[in-house]
Amino acid sequence: MPRSWSDRTGTGRAILAALLAALVSTGTLVGSSTARFTDSATASLRGVTRAACAPSNPFPATLAAPALLPTTWWRFDTLTGATTVNDLTGNGNAGTVRGTGLTFGVANAGLIPCDTTYSVRQPGAAASNGFVAQAVLRPAPGSYTISTWLLSASLTGGHLVGFGSSATAGSVTHDRALILDRSGRAVFHVKTTTGNLLLSSPARVTNNVLHLLAATFNGSVAKLYVDGQLVATSLPITPFPPYAGAWRAGWEQNIATLIPTSRNQATARQDEVAIWDGRVLSGAEISTLWASNHW
Repeated sequence: MPRSWSDRTGTGRAILAALLAALVSTGTLVGSSTARFTDSATASLRGVTRAACAPSNPFPATLAAPALLPTTWWRFDTLTGATTVNDLTGNGNAGTVRGTGLTFGVANAGLIPCDTTYSVRQPGAAASNGFVAQAVLRPAPGSYTISTWLLSASLTGGHLVGFGSSATAGSVTHDRALILDRSGRAVFHVKTTTGNLLLSSPARVTNNVLHLLAATFNGSVAKLYVDGQLVATSLPITPFPPYAGAWRAGWEQNIATLIPTSRNQATARQDEVAIWDGRVLSGAEISTLWASNHW
């Protein structure tokens, strides 16, 4: 016997409710945007298995090769008290040290094996406003990749690296950023026309183990990687209109407006900050960067 209209619509409502429940379970973007993201099936973080100064292709050599050379590369090969952080790409994108609280030098050895340079330490204290920024403002890139090596055990949250409208102080507008939340997860922030896209890693990265964080945006879809693996992908979004700014690492203002009670500067050590303006690295390329420090 044919089912009644009420039977058919009841079944349809049940299917629709199940689909909506599945979507909601993937996690909702923070902010006024209503888009959602899904964690990948390979979201588990991999442990560190590196061997000190093993052969093959150590990370600096891999990054310096023409196929993967970024447009900005800060190794933090400087001493505390210096005012400039060198750019290893030859593009003249050196960083200027601003504010107070950042330390470099021998007490902050490089985070990756065979790294004879240093890393930068960010205390994450409320009074610390130290950051490194490109000296010249330029248009925000429509597509890009950012990456950094991170070592932290903190749950204070805070800004790691991103793009902001000021090279000398706190930015009025900022996004394209890797941030830590107060549960120790990595967050990729992209400003949209309707709010803020925040992609989060499924697991804590501030577990006092070295991690490679990377994020890409192709003008529509954002992706977050941890240790060479894709952990979150957004649905297509409409990004905020381009604005003039500079890449910066360390302190940025008003982070708590994105992540409540989060610090403006993460309590962490960072190393080998790399940025590719106008280029979206593939998952395989990001995995290569991770593998070059792990054997």
